[in-house]
Amino acid sequence: MTGQGLQVPTPPRSGKKHLPSLQVLRFAAAFFVVLFHVGSGLQIQYQLTTNPFGLGAAGVDIFFVLSGFIISYTTNPARGFLDFARRRVARVVPLYWLLTLAVIIIALAKPDLLNSTVLTQQAIIRSFLFVPYEKSNGAIQPLLFLGWTLCYEMFFYLIYGLCALVSGRGASWLASGVLLFLVGLNSLWPDGPAEWRFYTSPILVEFVLGMGLQEIFSGSDYFRNGSQLLALMSIICAPVAYFTASLVLPGIVPPAIFSALVVIGCLFWKVQKTRLILALVLLGDASYSLYLVHPYTIQLVMKLLSKDASLGLVFLLLCAAIIWTVAISLALYQLVERPAQRFLLKPRPKALLPAVEVSSGSD
Repeated sequence: MTGQGLQVPTPPRSGKKHLPSLQVLRFAAAFFVVLFHVGSGLQIQYQLTTNPFGLGAAGVDIFFVLSGFIISYTTNPARGFLDFARRRVARVVPLYWLLTLAVIIIALAKPDLLNSTVLTQQAIIRSFLFVPYEKSNGAIQPLLFLGWTLCYEMFFYLIYGLCALVSGRGASWLASGVLLFLVGLNSLWPDGPAEWRFYTSPILVEFVLGMGLQEIFSGSDYFRNGSQLLALMSIICAPVAYFTASLVLPGIVPPAIFSALVVIGCLFWKVQKTRLILALVLLGDASYSLYLVHPYTIQLVMKLLSKDASLGLVFLLLCAAIIWTVAISLALYQLVERPAQRFLLKPRPKALLPAVEVSSGSD
């Protein structure tokens, strides 16, 4: 499990049941990651032994399981690979590139504000292409450090899109096989170069879990009809399963189990479209912006905090920072994400062919 978050595509475009519960979960997952970074800041600032919001790191794992589910749920192979790629690029690239450019400007103007970010031509090119590199602190990331999860997302999109091109409706099964094969390769060379370790990481299994849940969900009327009791049971069992599994199982297994149970709970959840739910759905739409921008807004407040500040003042300032961050995220969604998507997904006018006069064969 990791402490940095990621982007999940918006459910569904057409022909499928809309799942507002997953939109709510997108916001919850992003908020988990926000809390994790708040906890990390407190841990460093006040030399705490542990992160008080350590479980918030599972927000990343939830995002990966959600991505596997939603991509396989919404993708129509009949639209073709280029349509699939265009939609994914429109969703992920504009805001990521904008914030990567902002990091480059900060690195040039005020490099002391960034910890392990060193500008090189290779780092810039790889970052814009969603190809991470190993930094001086050992982390495998692009310049925008949260972008490591987006590198996984784009890698998954590439694999799924190619599998859909080859096998159509069987894309989920083929993509799952490819990802599991890559994870298997990791065991053959666990200490390989950074790129090898990144693209064969066991975390890829979480996309497989999401695709598997989609196959079960789409093939089960009972699952699709929902059950508030089963939803509640799944969500309650998730943290219990996580902490229990952490005692005996290594690495990615506990957060993967946790994330799968949370997603299952939300799939069972029969959502009533109240004003609160609609507001949470909107926040789910803005979760990508929230995820990408929050470390910088939270870090700004952490730098202003004195180690002698009272607990009450710290709590108030952090609450204000979170509210401010959510407001900025909504603004970015409305002013950057949505206009960029509309522009990139706007139907292009087809070139008009000149009219051809057809001769009747006689003068």
